[in-house]
Amino acid sequence: MTAQDLAKIDLWIEQSAKEILLSEPGTDRSQFPLRDLLSSLAEKSATAPELSEFHACATFATACIEEMLFSGSPYSAEQLELLNDLSAQLQTLRYEPTAKFIQPGALEAKAPETPAPTPPAHSIKKNPTPESAEEFDEYTSVNLESDGDILREFVNESREHLDNIEQGILVLEEKPGDSEMLGSIFRAFHTFKGASGFLRLLPVNKLSHELENLLDYARSGRLNLTPRIIDVILEGKDILKNFIDELQLQIEQQKPAEPIHVPGYKLTVRVKKIIANPNAFDQLPEAETPQDSSAEPSESSSAAPAGVADPRKKAASQVMKVDTRKFDSLVELVGELVIAQTQVSQHPDLVNIRSQQLSRNLLQLSQIALELQKIAMSLRMVPIKATFQKMNRLVRDLTASIHKQVDLVVRGEDTEMDRTIVEELGDPLMHMIRNSVDHGIEMPEDRIANGKPPKGTVSLSAFHQGGNMVIEIADDGAGLNKDRILAKAMERGIVSADAVLDDRAIFDLIFAAGFSTAEKITDISGRGVGMDVVKQNITKLRGKIEIDSIKGKGTTFRIFLPLTLAIIDGLIARVGDQRYIFPTLSVCESFRPTPDMISTVYGKGEVVKVRGKLRPMLRLHELFHVTPRTTDPTQALVIVVESANQQRCILVDELIGKQEVVIKSLDDRFKQNKALAGAAILGDGKVGLILDPHTLVQVGVPAEVLRATGM
Repeated sequence: MTAQDLAKIDLWIEQSAKEILLSEPGTDRSQFPLRDLLSSLAEKSATAPELSEFHACATFATACIEEMLFSGSPYSAEQLELLNDLSAQLQTLRYEPTAKFIQPGALEAKAPETPAPTPPAHSIKKNPTPESAEEFDEYTSVNLESDGDILREFVNESREHLDNIEQGILVLEEKPGDSEMLGSIFRAFHTFKGASGFLRLLPVNKLSHELENLLDYARSGRLNLTPRIIDVILEGKDILKNFIDELQLQIEQQKPAEPIHVPGYKLTVRVKKIIANPNAFDQLPEAETPQDSSAEPSESSSAAPAGVADPRKKAASQVMKVDTRKFDSLVELVGELVIAQTQVSQHPDLVNIRSQQLSRNLLQLSQIALELQKIAMSLRMVPIKATFQKMNRLVRDLTASIHKQVDLVVRGEDTEMDRTIVEELGDPLMHMIRNSVDHGIEMPEDRIANGKPPKGTVSLSAFHQGGNMVIEIADDGAGLNKDRILAKAMERGIVSADAVLDDRAIFDLIFAAGFSTAEKITDISGRGVGMDVVKQNITKLRGKIEIDSIKGKGTTFRIFLPLTLAIIDGLIARVGDQRYIFPTLSVCESFRPTPDMISTVYGKGEVVKVRGKLRPMLRLHELFHVTPRTTDPTQALVIVVESANQQRCILVDELIGKQEVVIKSLDDRFKQNKALAGAAILGDGKVGLILDPHTLVQVGVPAEVLRATGM
């Protein structure tokens, strides 16, 4: 076993001990992550002879937590005492090779005293022999009212995973040595297990977990995928598919909401027998490995009743997966259609023709083209609800681990955004919500001492404002400490000691790389990693972040984002005969400078005094090697652009106007110029180059200038 493997084992031991320590009787929050950690310990130590006693303890602990998990009951005090005992033994057995594993009392002796009887500890016994398999056929319920959208997405993704599993298994039957295909099927079951665990679909999670274990044995070479074992995997896939079909019917309200039968116990027992002794299973006669009722089609997989559409056909009619590149091509073509229509409508030869019929036709063409563009753009729009709902789980787990009381209030979750933005927004939101809970909200006793209720509130909102999407994260916590932030920034050399910054500039310092005012580092935050990444990710999405904070009252973060990445709202400027497009969100202001505003610092270049602060100036004609109409700044215009808390003055000849344009990608000849983010065809058919604000701010500016200007 390598040093890297031992380091992983040590990490998992520490994490599992923390999960047990943070768990309390009457809760079940750590059961899923603890099951994964303990099973990973058992798997990792299986091939290490020097850890045989450790492996026995980890295997026993895994069986115990699985029994607790699949009972559907919360922890009891006795169960947590058992887990603490096992955790202590794991730590001892890891570092003392001569120590022996001492098995605690049977799990049924530790079962909680609850009205619902706990099933016998069959997962701990080597050969389970239940009195009746029907006793263990499990039912699971779903909350369609609160989880409808997530369940709908789960169904769509699950169908794809199950199709891939079936196709992959058939390939493996012909090519058992195809390790890439085997890994693909394993990952599909792993994803299915994770999603069903998140939704608390316990019987589904249990079955997919056992099938995942079976495939993991095959991946490690401890099991050969014979035709009979492949039959078992396909049988499990059919049970999961029947469950998805039944869930689809309930989501579509074609059947009443009721517990769904998942007949997976017999198959689970057979999978465990295979793992325990693969050769013995394969030598059994066919009659001893029957295809039980779980392999038969359920009501939901048989022919649909009269008047009720097949859920698989209905799903296909409602949801169709299309390569996003086709969407992008469609948007580009529609954009070109709108441009071509504009060119035709404004052509001098047609403008001079006095024909009411022609005017009506051109107007109708214009309306159809714009409507087509609107529909094409809407194809990429999805609600942000799924991303917002994930934050509920994050806050719930965080508050439990740091012993705070926090309510998460969500508003505007049905607001739609470009799918790419929604997908990229998950990590930044997670970092910001985590910081609000960990750094913003005070401990209950501190809140009471300050005249606040013990439970804090974090609100997460989405709404439209001025043609943009705004995501707002607000808390009623302690607020940002300006003096402490500024002192820390000066200490780290982020700003000069004599820098004079307003409140917003001070708040923006928290986005500096490695910046943190935390007094101690925890497993949640404090390392100065996260907020700088948030800023970078939002900037990549052509967005920006603003902060408002009142000490003792709370902090509000506002993220401004475009509705779509396919169209940009830009400010068009001219330099010589060329036109350049500045993203509107990056433009602070524009003006014609006076002579006293322009100065040159030896060895550092030209600077412009803007509202009492010096900003570096970039002559756009020098960057792109074009001939301007004038080189005198007082006869031209300056556009102040901002990116990553830094500003720069860009010199252009004139402003043409503001316009929404369809972004087109650049070919390889232009991609090497980092100052260009794309191109667009303007209304007159000419090409405008879209500029990248981040590169404009950074290009050719010495670090001394940035420090001298307080940026």
